[in-house]
Amino acid sequence: MKTNGKLFSLREVEDLMARRYEVIRRFGSMCVGDVGSVVDVRQHGEDGYLLLFGAPKREDVSTYKITPLTPREMLYLRLVEVKEPVDVLVTCGEEFWSSPEVLIQEIEQMGFSHRIPNNFDATRIKRGISRAFLGHNRAVMRVGKGNYETVLAYLAGLQDPGVEAILRRTYTHEPSRILDLASTVRNKVCRKFRISFEYGIFGYVYLTGCSYYLKLNEEEIPPELGERGYQGVRVTRIQEKIVMQQEDDEEAG
Repeated sequence: MKTNGKLFSLREVEDLMARRYEVIRRFGSMCVGDVGSVVDVRQHGEDGYLLLFGAPKREDVSTYKITPLTPREMLYLRLVEVKEPVDVLVTCGEEFWSSPEVLIQEIEQMGFSHRIPNNFDATRIKRGISRAFLGHNRAVMRVGKGNYETVLAYLAGLQDPGVEAILRRTYTHEPSRILDLASTVRNKVCRKFRISFEYGIFGYVYLTGCSYYLKLNEEEIPPELGERGYQGVRVTRIQEKIVMQQEDDEEAG
C-alpha cells in the first residue's frame, strides 16, 4: 500500500470500504478479536483521508465503538474472507456532478449506475441488501463565522432574483444550496462567513447487480465475467446518439 504513512488516498478508501477485518493487535478502543469495517471517511488536506473503523461492542452488539484508522493501524487488522453481501463506496466527481444535489436529482429521475473496478467480485452484490455509499468532495460544509441561519439571512437580504430562486428550492442535500449559487455570489459569501467544503458521504442507494456492456462483435458475456456474477447487456442508439459507450466496462447499479 503506497501512502504517506498517515493518511489514505481516495482510491485506497474506495477499495477498503467493501471489506471486513479482524483486530489482531489492540489500538484505540479496538480489542484483539473485534471484527468490523470502515464506517466513515474524513478528508485531511487536499488528497489525504482518515478512516473511521467501527466494530460491535462485545457487551452490547446493538451498539458500535468507533476509532480512527490510519495506514499504520491497518497493520493491526486481518482481512476476513467472507462471502457475505458487501457495500461499496463510490466517489462522485465534480466534473460530472457539481454538487451532491445534482446527483440526487439524477438518481430520482433515472436511477443510479457507476463504473466499477474490473476485478470486482459481483457475486457479493445482493439485490436489496448491498448499498453504494455516495461520496463527493463538497459533501460536507463548514461555516467558520456565524452559523448557517446567518448565511441564509444574509443571502435573503441581497434581493437578487437568482439567489431568491435558489432559496425557494427544496434541497435534500442542504450544502448544495450554497454550491448552486452563481460563482460571484458564492465566492463572496464563502469569504464573508469563512465557508469551506470537504469530502464526505452524503447518502446511499441499494444496488441491483453488475452489468457488462457487450461489444458489437460479442454475442455473450466473457465466461470469466459470468462466473463473477455479471450480466451482459446490449447498448442501443436513440436518434443517432450513443446512450452508453460500448466499452469493455463493468458497472454496478
